[in-house]
Amino acid sequence: MAEQGTGSLPTLIRDASWASGRDRKPVTQWLGRIEALGTVTVDWPGGQWNTNPCQVTDLPGNTQTAVLTGARPVGPDFYRARGAVAMPQPPRESEQSEIPLPTALWLQYTKLSRLHEFAAAVGAAVIPCAAESAARNLSRLAPGPAIAPPSRDSSPELLDPAAGRFRPVDLVGRRPVPGLYKYTKFGRMDAYALLREHPRQTVPGHHHTASPPPEQTWHSVDRRAGIHHALRPSAFPLRWKADSVPGHTGQKTLGRLTADRRAALPMAQERTAVLCTGLASLRTADAEHYDGVPLYIADRIARTLHRRLETV
Repeated sequence: MAEQGTGSLPTLIRDASWASGRDRKPVTQWLGRIEALGTVTVDWPGGQWNTNPCQVTDLPGNTQTAVLTGARPVGPDFYRARGAVAMPQPPRESEQSEIPLPTALWLQYTKLSRLHEFAAAVGAAVIPCAAESAARNLSRLAPGPAIAPPSRDSSPELLDPAAGRFRPVDLVGRRPVPGLYKYTKFGRMDAYALLREHPRQTVPGHHHTASPPPEQTWHSVDRRAGIHHALRPSAFPLRWKADSVPGHTGQKTLGRLTADRRAALPMAQERTAVLCTGLASLRTADAEHYDGVPLYIADRIARTLHRRLETV
């Protein structure tokens, strides 16, 4: 992928499935995880992928440690021979069919000259802290473009916010309930739509015996962002726990950010959290954990998702 740089997503899935001996599902999961690592950007609706440039960037905090991000054209041994520290990404125990992720590569340094020397030796650019830049550039969630409602034969399901699960719903002959809907597109592909309600504007001087029902609009949205749109801020809150001794917490204190798997982070927010270490999330039975996240970045992620952040 680093050598080619860009290409067709269906072709990549087919080739990666053949090369790895896995079916389509583990391949798409792997692509989602390397996208969170910053290796590649995937246009899922458009069916295209592009690699991101190989860069060296500082981790947040005064760690004097940099991480190598983007698509690397050579294997880990090349970077290790030039002073990098390499650590394989830990596999998820619950997913035995998972395709291995790119090895994490860090450089520890005491002088900036060493950082630039390493970058020149491996052909990568040095950039300011990517995690901090990504956090500043996060936008607050907003609905996608307006779309037509799901058709009656698209097997619609409505998200139950309390349980975090989708349940079948009948949209025929009744006013649909606002929320996140999952449905089948083109007879085979899962799609998601957000239904919102807006109070109707009344014309001055006109009196109605009853208020008109709110106007409803359907919007295109991806699954993860749609879930955060549909949930109350207090439902499945994000949690952050400091690495340091309690009572000594500041905005730059590093800690572990935890997201409930029923309300997983959208890609932009997940990539921001992952860039804090260069390590993929640690998955447990009910949550995704991101290590080395400063409190101010965790707070920024929560605010852009309209979610509550609990510090523990």
